[in-house]
Amino acid sequence: MRKTIVLLLATALFACQSPLKEKYTLRGEVEGQIAGLAYLQDRVSGQMVDLDSARIYNGVFTFEGTMDSPQMYYVRIDGVPGRIAVFMENSEIQLNITQREPLVYTVEGSKSHDIFTQLGDLVAPYDERSRYVQSELGEAEKAGNAEAIAEFRKMSDELRERKKEEVLSFIREYPDMAVSVFIAQRQLSHGASPEELEKIFAVFDTSLQGTRYYDEMEKNLNTLRRVATGNPAIDFTLNNTEGESISLSNFQGQVVLISFWASWCPYCRDSNPELVRIYEKFGGEGFEVLGVSLDRTHEAWVRGIEEDGLKWPQVSDLQGWQSGPAAEYAVRSIPQNVLVDQNGIIIGRNLDYYDLEEKLPLLLAGV
Repeated sequence: MRKTIVLLLATALFACQSPLKEKYTLRGEVEGQIAGLAYLQDRVSGQMVDLDSARIYNGVFTFEGTMDSPQMYYVRIDGVPGRIAVFMENSEIQLNITQREPLVYTVEGSKSHDIFTQLGDLVAPYDERSRYVQSELGEAEKAGNAEAIAEFRKMSDELRERKKEEVLSFIREYPDMAVSVFIAQRQLSHGASPEELEKIFAVFDTSLQGTRYYDEMEKNLNTLRRVATGNPAIDFTLNNTEGESISLSNFQGQVVLISFWASWCPYCRDSNPELVRIYEKFGGEGFEVLGVSLDRTHEAWVRGIEEDGLKWPQVSDLQGWQSGPAAEYAVRSIPQNVLVDQNGIIIGRNLDYYDLEEKLPLLLAGV
């Protein structure tokens, strides 16, 4: 009887207490640094935002807090170059860093980070092979070797498809993990059609609804449906470098390539010469390019235009990833493009410039 009373009292006491709220504790150790500040950051709309800061004592710092769902955060340390990516969750996490090699670090205590690391190991061989193929393709293009160009382009396409299949198979193992949605956004959503993105989105458990990355992907899918091939292009108006307003609708009756880019984007800059060549060939014959820059400063934007010799109309609201047209067209990475026909209908997204060059003569001929 006494045991029963004690048990009831203990149960009542527990019931009167507020439930323990889950929290994260990130303990970092920096070998070779005994003082300074560490910053916990989040990437919001392409910009790094400080969430917290902690003073380093004898090489050790600690962050504590709570999160609604696992998320990718970043650690920046005074005097240490770069940022350290940690996929965090409400758990006790240990981060070990060497000041001499800050990008070589270990994370323990986060299952989400373990999964993210496994994915990195999985795709590394594909990325390494792809870099080689792209390098060889560039050399073939410089030499004008059509046979080699075709061969390396085919290899590049095959590598991209095999990598996608591997990533999709991987995230299917963790359908109820927020990190899987994050991986899908980074690895699979670029250039995906609404149908492709729907298949990817269907992988995830609806228990993730209300979490950051799941809701972002759902929103992106709904936006993508509105600007899918066959739909009318959404009109927009922005200023050019001279402060004059230009609208997409100004080019009604022409084939228009909306080119999303930025001066700070190396991939954009690398691809600009090809678009310049196509524009020199077809511009003024019923074909126009409308550049939409995701720059944040007028000076950098203008400098990029001048350095790359971009002769087509350029507009920007200088809002970076918060650019209005980028949001309307579900642009989450650059470079991206949208092809609009003479009637204002979207007829292609993220076209390879070789494909564009083949399509244009038929489009301009009205075929």
